[in-house]
Amino acid sequence: MNFENSVRISRSVNKVFEYVTDFSNNARWQTDILEMEVTSGGQFGQGSTYRCVNRFMGQRIETDGLITAYEPDRRCSIRITAGPVIGTSSLCFEAVNGGTVFTTTGELDLTYFRLARLLVKRKINKQLMNDMDKLKALLENGASF
Repeated sequence: MNFENSVRISRSVNKVFEYVTDFSNNARWQTDILEMEVTSGGQFGQGSTYRCVNRFMGQRIETDGLITAYEPDRRCSIRITAGPVIGTSSLCFEAVNGGTVFTTTGELDLTYFRLARLLVKRKINKQLMNDMDKLKALLENGASF
């Protein structure tokens, strides 16, 4: 499954990037994330690892991932390396007049959900749009940094 969603946020690219790439914030704006934490030591960036626990369609799903690219205020790319769902995702940040365009793209292997693949695709796309709107509202209405 491929996906792409964008949202324009009336905050500086630096602030949006800082908030989105601080994984401790993800449960605040991503619907099904229960926990997300960096598991590697040192400064966060390319080569860092993380663990994510979420609930999707009533199932608890745990995944591990790797930061494959990290360009401050521009891009953060991840690869899910272990768990029932494998894939890649890129978070891209573009400064525009008066704010930031935040775009998330990716590809997920939905073999784990093979019996309900069409339903899962629809749910993921709707959830991504809702999560982007929630992020926009949080950041434009004073989320703490």
